[in-house]
Amino acid sequence: MSARKIWLLKLVLPGRFGKAVTGMLLLCLLLPLFYLGSIDYGSEPTPYLFFSLVIAYIIPVFSHITARATEAFEQLRPLLTLDAESFQRQLHRLSAPPARLVVIDLCVGTVAGFVHMSFVSGSVSAALHRLVPGAPGFASMVGTLLVWIVMTTVVSMLVQQALVFSRAGREHLRFSLLNSHGLLAFGRVSSSASLALLGALALFPLIGLEGGMDMKEILPGAVALSVPLIVLFIMPVWPVHRRLAAMKSEQLDAANSRIGAYLAQEHDATRRREFDPAFTALLVYRREIAETATWPFDVSNASRLAFYLFIPPLTWVAAALMENLVDSVL
Repeated sequence: MSARKIWLLKLVLPGRFGKAVTGMLLLCLLLPLFYLGSIDYGSEPTPYLFFSLVIAYIIPVFSHITARATEAFEQLRPLLTLDAESFQRQLHRLSAPPARLVVIDLCVGTVAGFVHMSFVSGSVSAALHRLVPGAPGFASMVGTLLVWIVMTTVVSMLVQQALVFSRAGREHLRFSLLNSHGLLAFGRVSSSASLALLGALALFPLIGLEGGMDMKEILPGAVALSVPLIVLFIMPVWPVHRRLAAMKSEQLDAANSRIGAYLAQEHDATRRREFDPAFTALLVYRREIAETATWPFDVSNASRLAFYLFIPPLTWVAAALMENLVDSVL
């Protein structure tokens, strides 16, 4: 099967430090371009720092997430009922979407970016005027379109990866309730995708550094990331959670029925049922089932995600405080 990887992954350099070097190179390339573009094409404020940082951040991070998703899916191989060809096909989907999806992502990102700029500019004609090289706002227009295209492609690929894991957990996964450690791979994929978008959300206050906090510039993109963030967190783990919860309920009911039947039996006076090894084992089994988690997360993944949830609000509050401080000084 050919390795037709998504174009974003082809931008990332290979090697141990390839992702970090790629991010630095993108930042060094984009920051001067957007900064000089904002100077050359008029005095209208351009969030050149945001454009540069969000692109330089999300492309290497997306590559890292894809690598982790591939590793997690390979770890699930012993638990999946897929044959070799089907497994390779699903593994291939994690990094190589159909050509039509790539085209759709490019079109949706372009349209969304143009609609956003039309909303910011106040009219479609004003947004069209920004597309003319040399016109005021040209750098902002190019940056907005590029960010929307990149982020749309990333979100689309993350959704496709989540669908692969969701379908695997729903249709092709075999596991035991008391031996569910291997299912933590689903939780790692869920938290990795969510953390990546949280990091991008934390950069949005940078939009207001040049021209002030304008919600028309910030909210469309923030909402467009927040909704997929929630979906990407739930989608990979939901089928596994439902199956774990149903299996746990079923086995608890069966254990309680066996315990009830045992207690209803008549025993002679010399026998103490609480010291019966079979009865003790049944009680231990019920306790183990009752304490089994129904979400495939470990403590480290859950705590890391909970910690990072506070970062975007803190950056937004810090940006608002900084803006008020600057206004009061000036």
